Amino acid sequence: MAICPRCRQELVDNQVDEFSVAVCQPCHGVFVRHADLVSILDRSWRAIPAATAEKAEFVAPENWQHEPLLRCPKCVAPLEKYGYMGLAAIQIDRCDRCESVWLDAAELENMVVALARSNYRSEKSLRREWDASRDIASVGMVGMAPRSLREGQRNAFRSLIRLLE
Repeated sequence: MAICPRCRQELVDNQVDEFSVAVCQPCHGVFVRHADLVSILDRSWRAIPAATAEKAEFVAPENWQHEPLLRCPKCVAPLEKYGYMGLAAIQIDRCDRCESVWLDAAELENMVVALARSNYRSEKSLRREWDASRDIASVGMVGMAPRSLREGQRNAFRSLIRLLE
């Protein structure tokens, strides 16, 4: 029987897709294997629209550094606290011994939103880099056209390059 590290109530086993999680019904905390959490996050972040992810604000609770140490619901070892993606506003409690994570209410949702924001920004950055490299490559290819090509052939070559973009 696993006990909630926050409110000391019994955790209830549940399924999220094929993953087993333990949920505290009174405080809405979730206990999940770290590897399963990574998979859940990876599958979930695209459900958050890019605009929603950008608008989200994460605010660290006051005195979060002085919060009492929590114990693992499974093995009772002390949980190590860290900020998800370096954000103090999303404090995750991890048990290295059980390779599991305790998430307080709303932390899972905040993690999904933070991951979505990061991934959308990365995709946007990669897209800009890709577009810039294509522009450089196409300019370079047009510049490589032999001088002996007549103007009509150069225009056809440029049209071909645009088609390939």
